[in-house]
Amino acid sequence: MGGGVAGWLTPGWTQPEPRLAPHIATPGYVKQMLKEGENPKDLLIEDCKPQCKFWKEKLERCEAKLEHIIKINPTKTCMYPMRDYVTCVEACVQPLIHNNLEGTH
Repeated sequence: MGGGVAGWLTPGWTQPEPRLAPHIATPGYVKQMLKEGENPKDLLIEDCKPQCKFWKEKLERCEAKLEHIIKINPTKTCMYPMRDYVTCVEACVQPLIHNNLEGTH
């Protein structure tokens, strides 16, 4: 899908970008914590953060530029780069939790 001329001219068709779909192998503690009724999300967030390095660097660049711009225009923010980073981390974490819940298979 998305290959050749048709892929470039058809709206909504894009080439797969691995940075936009972070993934880690399911750690062993996820099933155990879910079985015990505990929430593994905090641990998974820490495991998934390195997978979103591209978005984290984009956020850090924005924050560095914002230090100078905010003196001129205090309404500027880094809301969208922050949203992109958080969305990336959540895209890595949520399938790991959801796919290990009872009744999802």
